[in-house]
Amino acid sequence: MKNLIIAFVLLFSVTAFSQEQKIDYKKIDNDIVQATYYFADNSTVVEREGFFNKEGKLHGTWVSYDEQGNKTTIANYENGKKEGVWTYFKKDKINVVTYKQNKIVTVETKDLIVN
Repeated sequence: MKNLIIAFVLLFSVTAFSQEQKIDYKKIDNDIVQATYYFADNSTVVEREGFFNKEGKLHGTWVSYDEQGNKTTIANYENGKKEGVWTYFKKDKINVVTYKQNKIVTVETKDLIVN
């Protein structure tokens, strides 16, 4: 009986805390698919969006958001590798990281001044 209760509690715990993330896919053309991921606890707020190439690798610009809809990251990929300028938005600064073939080339930090 004790084992049955433990099994029930574990099963309920896993079921209660697992939520499925909503993802929308839209075929742009034969080579590109746009993907939009929503926050698991709120399926109407976009978490991140971007593109996959025909091999299923991240490709092009990806944008991530916080739960209020503010951009947190703008990233660029080329065939699954980090490429070009990535911008990370923080409360009071912006970090700009440049990648070349998945390796960091430069890192800059800029103060964010809000009027």
